[in-house]
Amino acid sequence: MRKVIVFTILFSALFLFSPVSSAQSSDSLSVVHVQTWKMNSLPSGDDGKAFGDMLRKQAEVINSDSRVIRSFVLRHFWGADSRDLIMVTEFQNLADLFSFYDDLGPMLEKAIPKEELDKGDALWNKYAGMHSDEIYSEVNGTRK
Repeated sequence: MRKVIVFTILFSALFLFSPVSSAQSSDSLSVVHVQTWKMNSLPSGDDGKAFGDMLRKQAEVINSDSRVIRSFVLRHFWGADSRDLIMVTEFQNLADLFSFYDDLGPMLEKAIPKEELDKGDALWNKYAGMHSDEIYSEVNGTRK
């Protein structure tokens, strides 16, 4: 899990200093961070329960933060590739997104005991494979 947090922070820093970051205007509705993970294999049995518990505990921490508009995790339901795990987090603006990810590691460390975080890291490393990060902006006038 720490590798995920470190990667996300590094990715955020790179994005902050790229020309793409200036495309986000202050009148945009929101920005959405999407992480798409390809699982190496699907956890089952005790590992499946522990993996689900880990995701729910992380979600409690993430969803308790006022900078997060909404956050949720999607598992594959139907289609050709059942390995997808998608994490979606919506923010009001890029500043909230970047400051949130700067603070996420310490927030998790405060909320979850180190031993439990380490077990979660080992479980994550066992099952989670490659991933991609994308940041999207909402198209004005398209929300229901």
